[in-house]
Amino acid sequence: MSSDDRAAVTRGRPRIRSDRAILDAALAAFASDGFEAMSVRRLNRDLGLSHGTVQQRFGSKADLYIAAVDSGLGRFVADIVAELARRSIAGDDDVRTVWELVRAFLVVSSRTPMLARLVSLEGMDASPRLDHIFDHFIEPALRLIEPSLDRLAESGAFRRLPARAVFFLITGAGGAYSMRALAARFDGEDGPFDDVAHAELTADVVIAALRAVASTPWRRW
Repeated sequence: MSSDDRAAVTRGRPRIRSDRAILDAALAAFASDGFEAMSVRRLNRDLGLSHGTVQQRFGSKADLYIAAVDSGLGRFVADIVAELARRSIAGDDDVRTVWELVRAFLVVSSRTPMLARLVSLEGMDASPRLDHIFDHFIEPALRLIEPSLDRLAESGAFRRLPARAVFFLITGAGGAYSMRALAARFDGEDGPFDDVAHAELTADVVIAALRAVASTPWRRW
């Protein structure tokens, strides 16, 4: 624990919390309770802070939300970049690039299930909060994978899919991380759940599906 994140010095004084600690706790509260039900007063109390501390440091509840989302999702993107950097990917291998991006997204998702819960909550209704998440994180993330998908579609190797389909095809598999109790119910049949194995299997399935549909006529039943 860093020095600025330790509890304050003397008895009777409020605890000292770093901005990072407050934003992490706020993000968890927003993901658990939703924006409307989340209580900043309770957040102050749970963190051992004096009344009004969070508001003094971050402003309104809406401002706190944006700060918490930017902090959490910003680190999520940075962790994906770090995960990709650990692996050797040839710049001209678009199939491998797509596979690695799907894998990295899911591996990092397994460490931060609260972000999936937050996006799921916000995705149910139109709001400025959803606009912020989409404009600053979802759309830029899709731009990472789109060049490879476009080249593969132009070559005929992959079918061209709408961005919406690509997003939900990949993120849907992340439900196993945010619904751990449900995922565990399959242990009797499948064995213990392995986060990385699930990510890599999903990447295999995505690649196989995109290749298969490229050569299969579109049918409507």
